[in-house]
Amino acid sequence: MVNYYNHQQTVKESIIAFMRQKGYSRLTLSKLTNIPRSAIDQLLLQGEENIDMSTYNAYILQINQRFNFAEENLLKVTPNPNLFPSPPAQTERSALAQEALDGLEQILDVFSMYYKK
Repeated sequence: MVNYYNHQQTVKESIIAFMRQKGYSRLTLSKLTNIPRSAIDQLLLQGEENIDMSTYNAYILQINQRFNFAEENLLKVTPNPNLFPSPPAQTERSALAQEALDGLEQILDVFSMYYKK
């Protein structure tokens, strides 16, 4: 088993590249992996606020399992579009994607109430 904790910077960059490629927000990644949003934030931060090694490795394994990544996928120095398997094409939004979009719409509604030009 790989100790991802020793490769945090590379793992972080790979997760961010994956999220950008798929158009996932931190909230969406949290919902898809059942990892708390606060933990997703910690995985993507560097420094003192990071989580302990066993928890960190458990969360990365959860991400690997959810997206069917090979163990070494998140350890690539330069992520590329072919690094991550693509999901089958869908013509309809999943319930989870719709829920995430609805949440975003609510945030934008609240923002628009307070935003002044």
